[in-house]
Amino acid sequence: MSTSMLIGILVYVLLFFASVFYNIKFHFVKESRDERGKKILHTSYAFSYLIIIFGWLIITLADEYIKPFSLESYKMAIFFLLTGTNIIISIILFNLKRTS
Repeated sequence: MSTSMLIGILVYVLLFFASVFYNIKFHFVKESRDERGKKILHTSYAFSYLIIIFGWLIITLADEYIKPFSLESYKMAIFFLLTGTNIIISIILFNLKRTS
């Protein structure tokens, strides 16, 4: 593996863990239980629901019509779909918390 690939993987993993930490932190503060916090959570989950549905559709269509995935490729695609969705949820939470 090249050095840039390893750096990219490391950055992605660190970004994922930071997003998990931010999500957990947001859920346990008092702000997430009030009306504004619940609105922020619902908005971020609405976006993430669509991302998961469309991502799964794209993975399935690519597997079916473009090129069949191996089991390892399919697992990696689902892994990136789920971890990427968590990262996007954190970004949306951060932006909505700052702007609203």
